[in-house]
Amino acid sequence: MNKLKISKNTLLVGSGKGGVGKSTVAVNLAVALGRLGLNVGLLDADVYGPSIPIMMGLRQLSPRLHPQEDGRELIVPFSKFGIKVMSIGFFIEEARSVVWRGPMLHATLSKMITEVYWGDLDVMIIDLPPGTGDIPISLSQILHVDGALVVCTPQEVAMLDAIKAINAFHQLEIPLVGVIENMAGFTVPGTQDTYHIFGRGKAQELANRFETELLGSVPLIPAIRRGGDEGYPAAYHQADDNVGVYFRDLATSVQQKSFSITKKT
Repeated sequence: MNKLKISKNTLLVGSGKGGVGKSTVAVNLAVALGRLGLNVGLLDADVYGPSIPIMMGLRQLSPRLHPQEDGRELIVPFSKFGIKVMSIGFFIEEARSVVWRGPMLHATLSKMITEVYWGDLDVMIIDLPPGTGDIPISLSQILHVDGALVVCTPQEVAMLDAIKAINAFHQLEIPLVGVIENMAGFTVPGTQDTYHIFGRGKAQELANRFETELLGSVPLIPAIRRGGDEGYPAAYHQADDNVGVYFRDLATSVQQKSFSITKKT
């Protein structure tokens, strides 16, 4: 089966469990890569709980269609904060639950990839749903995937679930690019006092276990959460406490590690 290559580099962002800030990391990483001068696409493949329309300030909007010379019509992704964005959330009511079996999920993902006018991309970031179910399998069948990034908090339970995600990527023959630590610690504003609310060291331990890199460590900063809720990613506007620097450094690490991502000429 010939797999579609829609970008020079296609990277999955997974976690193995919910609640670790995977979508927040995916959005801010994509925006930060765009700020490095790359053509970036962001695909929200979390069909069960698509949150990227909210995080990107694209809530309750519907994409337009672009007619092609062959008579087909392709969906035009939204362009915002320097990246192109597509999500199943643009096509369903916000409060609606998606209860689909594997074949319907596969068909929907295929349409979101093949019937969207992505253009020439340097990198595609794909935000996966929690767990190791049908969606990563379908994506690995449809797309040429270059690698996976695993988001983990410093908790023991998060590390155990991340191990499951890494093993699933291995079974799908998707290379592990590295580990990203989120919610690494909270520093009280105006002080140097840092509290490791979710523990510490587990993400590095995970990276060591699988002989990969800890690509970045993002602290627990209210501005990151606020940016997601308000649809204005912290990686774009920098926010207070210079929070954008964490995602800029993460994007630089991903760019250096992830094969041959090249800057626009």
